[in-house]
Amino acid sequence: MSFLAGLNEAQRKAVDHHNGPLLVVAGAGSGKTRALTHRIAHLIGHHGVDPHKILAVTFTNKAAREMKERLELLLAKRLSEKQFGQPFTTLSLIDQRELRNRIYQEITKELWIGTFHSLLARLLRFDIDKFRDQEGLSWTKQFSIYDEKDSQNLIKEI
Repeated sequence: MSFLAGLNEAQRKAVDHHNGPLLVVAGAGSGKTRALTHRIAHLIGHHGVDPHKILAVTFTNKAAREMKERLELLLAKRLSEKQFGQPFTTLSLIDQRELRNRIYQEITKELWIGTFHSLLARLLRFDIDKFRDQEGLSWTKQFSIYDEKDSQNLIKEI
């Protein structure tokens, strides 16, 4: 299974680019998510890139979830052909679920796909409990980030 199949020329160009970062800017409905998802699958499946080294920034949490789900399915389809010698859709539901779970555990769980806010919150949670400021204050990994509306609601509640 080629991750370049079924893509238009611009998408194929983006997917096949593997030396360094890539910025994809295009209008709504142009296939950005499809191109980025295939690119990540191509980097992992064809070029052997470690999933820890992939960062994909999206504008919404919904887009991030969709990318992870699509990527999981793409990689499960490829694994199905390698492991069982048949298309993913011909496998039993149990085998399909098992393949997707394996892809999740080994690959998609480790990817850095999300919004700027969710990715930076994830980054902060790595070592925030080791940081102490000049007054000796420290933080835990269980924190919330409030936007303006959350802050106003908290003040009203207090």
